[in-house]
Amino acid sequence: MVDELVYPHERVLGTITLMLGLVVWLALVAGTFGIALLFLALGFVLYLFAQSALIAHIKGNGVELSATQFPDLYSQFRQCCDRLKIESPPQAYILNGNGGLNAFATKFLGTQYVVLMSDVVDAMDKHVDGVRFYIGHELGHLRMKHLSGHLLRWPVLWLPLLGAAYSRARETTCDRHGLACSTSGEGAARALAASP
Repeated sequence: MVDELVYPHERVLGTITLMLGLVVWLALVAGTFGIALLFLALGFVLYLFAQSALIAHIKGNGVELSATQFPDLYSQFRQCCDRLKIESPPQAYILNGNGGLNAFATKFLGTQYVVLMSDVVDAMDKHVDGVRFYIGHELGHLRMKHLSGHLLRWPVLWLPLLGAAYSRARETTCDRHGLACSTSGEGAARALAASP
């Protein structure tokens, strides 16, 4: 059932973007006589600093979902993980959204996170399926490893047709994950209508 959630063209587009990205990176490294590797190393160090700052912000300002903190929301999160057959659930947090109806997934040094903005939870208070859709969508990004290999694909993701097609395919796959976590299509549609 879980493999049916993958948009049919996502894997093909993922392979194409990965191969073309590798070709571009090899050409850059060869064309700059290895100097591009120094910029990649510097970029990786900057990424580590930025990502560690994000995780510190999440942990310092957010509330981790657990059986004792937001137990109903945590139960929905665990049900979504079970439904998507995610054996090692990521850490889940709720963070002040400051008016933003959104959620996101991230990872840092092997640890995965799902972050729900408080405004999403408030907006979907009467529509449990809406919250589950957001949770499932973000779990889909982690399950499909959308956060890995991005740097390798980066040189070709700006191409108008290819990059946009791959991005849309990933989002469609994640929307399917969100729908699988919802008990009704109407709840999922409400969540989609509320998202930016």
